[in-house]
Amino acid sequence: MEYSRVAVRYDERMRAFYERVKRRRGDGKAVVAVACKMLKIIWFMLTRREAYQSRNEGRYGRKLKSLVR
Repeated sequence: MEYSRVAVRYDERMRAFYERVKRRRGDGKAVVAVACKMLKIIWFMLTRREAYQSRNEGRYGRKLKSLVR
């Protein structure tokens, strides 16, 4: 559940999904729904051998630069 809160903070798609569910069902159920969505995405990534498509390009670039150092 902790990772779903981090995903909501940094991923725009997850944040939008969280906000939609939170309005209808509340914070706790929204966090669980995000965790469930993340598990489904991970399963599809592993079975299809694909990278995650929705990423923050600026943050991704900074992370890559920090790894090169």
